[in-house]
Amino acid sequence: MDSLSSSEQREFQSVLEKRQTRDMMQFYSNLVQRCFDDCINDFTSKALSTKEETCVSRCVDKFIKTSDRLGQRFAEQNQAMMQGGGAGGAGAGFGGR
Repeated sequence: MDSLSSSEQREFQSVLEKRQTRDMMQFYSNLVQRCFDDCINDFTSKALSTKEETCVSRCVDKFIKTSDRLGQRFAEQNQAMMQGGGAGGAGAGFGGR
């Protein structure tokens, strides 16, 4: 990053921020779509039933915890590869837990 000029660094930062915003919006959209599809099934009322509210709450919690855990595992795998683990271990450890 030090080899970039000031204007190139600003442009790089702008591109990075736009990508992070896009990724966050995609994450949110996937979360909403998934939990809606799984939990909302009574369209006779504009209000959520207690069952639907509970389902949505659990769905959101599980979705976020799963995403966090996957992020941790990817970071662990990346660190292992950077420390000489090589590409052979790239998928190891994702199943069986």
